[in-house]
Amino acid sequence: MNNNSYMINAQDATLKKKIEIDIENYISRIEELALNNPFYFNESFKIKDLALKINTPKSHVVYVFKYHSKISFNDFKKIIRIKNALNLIAHGYLKINTIEALASEVGFLSYSAFFKSFKSTVGVSPKEYNDKT
Repeated sequence: MNNNSYMINAQDATLKKKIEIDIENYISRIEELALNNPFYFNESFKIKDLALKINTPKSHVVYVFKYHSKISFNDFKKIIRIKNALNLIAHGYLKINTIEALASEVGFLSYSAFFKSFKSTVGVSPKEYNDKT
């Protein structure tokens, strides 16, 4: 996550003053949750759910992604899901499951969304990646 101090509106500027001291803590908690919990793999996991999991107001989490991240929450969630898919592939998941099952396992609503995200993140299709491993 990066530090972008550009403020678009007065409401965000006011929020910055209120939470500035806690930003690093929020980022740390978001990253820890991403690494150690399967919440991101729930198809319906939203930013409000993340805020609840880290016991932080949604506006604070939105602010962190808006001004302290190079990517959106949805892209962050997508990357976490793809990394989990890579891990599952590495551990033989596709030896007994389909790519469609893998897509569902890591939280994608459809195979096409998974395929597009996988290819844009990894650079090859899930099948091509699996064939290389």
